[in-house]
Amino acid sequence: MDKVLAVAVGSALGGVARYGVAVALSGIAPAGVPLATLLVNLVGSAAFGYLFGVQHSRDLQPVVFLGLATGFLGGFTTYATFNAELLNLAMGGQWSAFAGYVLLTLVACFSGGWLGFWTATSA
Repeated sequence: MDKVLAVAVGSALGGVARYGVAVALSGIAPAGVPLATLLVNLVGSAAFGYLFGVQHSRDLQPVVFLGLATGFLGGFTTYATFNAELLNLAMGGQWSAFAGYVLLTLVACFSGGWLGFWTATSA
């Protein structure tokens, strides 16, 4: 039950944080540029890599990992939104924006995850 509660609370807080990022960046990003989604996915990937590294190299309680990684970061990151934005770009025939967004997201999020893991395990 503790694990379920940790995931539930983490998910709620992550969703609220995600919404806060979207609101904060709503007036900054150029029209049609999914800056908030990209930012939370980058930050979430780096944070997950870090947590994974801490779990791998140190003693991190499973309930803490579940609450932070599965819960908070699961609620914070937005791959469902990412998919919806890609569909909108495709439906609008914006193929270069589509390809650039896919490439940037995949490369940058993997790099963020690797950086987080490296940071946690090389300390």
